[in-house]
Amino acid sequence: MSLPMVSGMFGVVDAPDIRFGDDGSAWVKLRGVAKDRRYNKETSAWEDGDPTYIDIIVNGKNAENLAESVTTGDAIVVTGKLVQREWTNKEGQKQKAYSIRAVDVGVSTQFTPAKTPKFLAGMANTPSGQESQDGAPF
Repeated sequence: MSLPMVSGMFGVVDAPDIRFGDDGSAWVKLRGVAKDRRYNKETSAWEDGDPTYIDIIVNGKNAENLAESVTTGDAIVVTGKLVQREWTNKEGQKQKAYSIRAVDVGVSTQFTPAKTPKFLAGMANTPSGQESQDGAPF
C-alpha cells in the first residue's frame, strides 16, 4: 500500500533551512501551520480554528528552489505524501509525528503577489507596468 497523497495551504512558521546529505543532495525541512477559518454570521467576523503544525520535507532541486523562494510568513501550497514516524522517548512513552514528504511546493498568491528572486530580477529590467521587449505580457 502506498502512502496517501495530501495537499493544502500552509503558513511558513520557520524559514527553510537547506542542508546537504552525505551524497551532496539538498533537502529542506520547514514548519508549516494550517487552520480552519470560518465566517461567524452572529459577529460578522472571520474566526480562526485551532492551528495544526506539520513538518514539510523537500528534496533535491526542489529544496534548493524552495530555500531561495520562501521565507517565514509566506503562504505555500503543498502536495505530497503523508508520513508517520514513531519513536520511544526517554520516559519510555511511544510518540508519533506526522510530516509531508513534498512532491511540489508553490507560493500562494491568494493574499499577496509571489515575489520570487526571478520575478524581482525581471522587474528590475522592465519598466513598471510595461510589457517586455518582445511584446509578451510576461
